Amino acid sequence: MYWLVGAILGIIALGGLVLWWPPGALASSSNQLGAALLGATIIALAVLVAEYLVSTQMREIENHNSLAAQERGLRREEAEEVMERQRGERIDKWALQLMASFQQDLKIIDLSGRDMSGLYLRACSLLRANLKGTNLDGANLNGAYLAWANLSASTLKGADLGDADLAGAVLGEADLSGANLCGTNLTRAELTGAKLAGARYDRRTAWPEGFEPRDSGAEGLET
Repeated sequence: MYWLVGAILGIIALGGLVLWWPPGALASSSNQLGAALLGATIIALAVLVAEYLVSTQMREIENHNSLAAQERGLRREEAEEVMERQRGERIDKWALQLMASFQQDLKIIDLSGRDMSGLYLRACSLLRANLKGTNLDGANLNGAYLAWANLSASTLKGADLGDADLAGAVLGEADLSGANLCGTNLTRAELTGAKLAGARYDRRTAWPEGFEPRDSGAEGLET
């Protein structure tokens, strides 16, 4: 639209110039009309250019605000998704704790990759359970029965495994840093790549044949 109005004003200005030409001629109604048309169209063109520039700038501001609003909306949606996922994880943990509280026999259960950190699983039976990649940090597994369970790549940092039975359990690449292993039965357990830094054990702890816990950073308690 701006270009069309500009073209019309240009034609009017050209007509005014023709009527006004030549400059310095004796005043007449024709050249006076031409001068008036020429002056008016120049002013109109200046106003049109100014309006075009202002309108362009306003559109750029609106586009920028629109993009910013879309970005805020995306961030809000991402935050809501994260909150929903965290809420779901909390509900899942509560459900697992409730299940463990009322049904201590959880043998052969598949809980791989789940967040079970801090749960109270004392004396639960997890015989041959699939706990691969499960987060059991700080969990209370004192006296739990975990024979032949798959705990590979799981994290049990600071977990209480005192007097637990892990005979034949797979603990390859598991993180047992700072765990309580006093009285724990680990005979025939697979401990390849397991992290035991700061894990505590005593003379009652039964290790796989030939395994030296101190070489993996475990700390023996003199009791």
